[in-house]
Amino acid sequence: MLLDDDSCYDAIKACDPRFDGRFFVAVSSTRIYCRPVCSARTPKRQNCRFFPNAATAEAAGYRACLRCHPKLARATIRDDATNYRSIRVTTRPPVPSNTSVFELSFRSPYDWNSLQAFLDARAISGVEQIDGASYRRTVRVTRKGREHLGWIEVAPVKRALRVVVSSSLMKVLPAVMKRVGHLMDVSSNPVEIADVLGALAAPNPGLRVPGAFDGFEIGVRAILGQQVTVAAARTIAGRFAAAFGWQIDSPFATLTTVFPSPQQVAALTVDDIARLGVLASRSRSILALSRALSDGAIDLDAGIDVAAELEKLRALPGIGEWTAQYIAMRALRWPDAFPHTDLGVKKALGETDPRRVLEAGEAWRPWRSYAVMHLWQSLHQG
Repeated sequence: MLLDDDSCYDAIKACDPRFDGRFFVAVSSTRIYCRPVCSARTPKRQNCRFFPNAATAEAAGYRACLRCHPKLARATIRDDATNYRSIRVTTRPPVPSNTSVFELSFRSPYDWNSLQAFLDARAISGVEQIDGASYRRTVRVTRKGREHLGWIEVAPVKRALRVVVSSSLMKVLPAVMKRVGHLMDVSSNPVEIADVLGALAAPNPGLRVPGAFDGFEIGVRAILGQQVTVAAARTIAGRFAAAFGWQIDSPFATLTTVFPSPQQVAALTVDDIARLGVLASRSRSILALSRALSDGAIDLDAGIDVAAELEKLRALPGIGEWTAQYIAMRALRWPDAFPHTDLGVKKALGETDPRRVLEAGEAWRPWRSYAVMHLWQSLHQG
């Protein structure tokens, strides 16, 4: 397991679906073991034991819970049912024709402004757009070998996010809404997270970790962002999307491009990418990542074995700890990812030694991704 016992207990208190299937909790007073998302009352800490899988829990003499069915955890972890509902739009703002509108629920507080500002600073030209309180982007979803292209718009409403989906995506709607939920981090429990982070989260307990609609897109962004400013990475990412992505029609003049797939990029050469102003070493890293994804050697979908994918990522040329942890933080939705070599994190902590940064991060487990967001936020507030 990636977590120690105390971190596992903090995770079950939050009932966060991102930990489902990653460990199991057994209760000595009942001799029953459960998933971290079980709806039963949280057991006392002294009665809990934690196991990496169902088999080891049963070998220790515990019975499977009949409420959460722990043996089904691996079958359901990728589904991660997102709580959304269709709504009829009768009020402003109006939406374009040939669309459907849904609402995604979340647990309050939810700091939309900070999440939107984060996405705005990194928005890829042609692919993403911030317009007032709305976030828009083009999307691609592959199903049974067919590419479904379209666009989405997300904006806050009372205690929910309003999601407008183009009609071209209706055949893959569950996948679209699941990815929107990941991108907007709607499944987290901010109260439990803030309780662990303490004073670090006090100024902004509703801060979220922006996820990913497309794991490959985040991987490319992470590689392009190595040792350059956010603005510089954004500019190069825009060039990359314009050069290799799909063109798409949308009701919005600035949404013109769908980010390329790993298969498209895998067919390129180092020179193809380098002529956009990308270093040859980073071009090779992007090609290695795209080919690993195309071959199925690496999986950047949320809900997979984080430790295994991190090891595979680190084995690729030009992908070090910072890049791997950033991908885990956003694409893999791992709440405990911690890019401890990040310059912003070190600056916020007043540290220069990455080892001391790691030591400081131990107090924030299993929510170190959220600690990173708060540390970055503190640089802007300070």
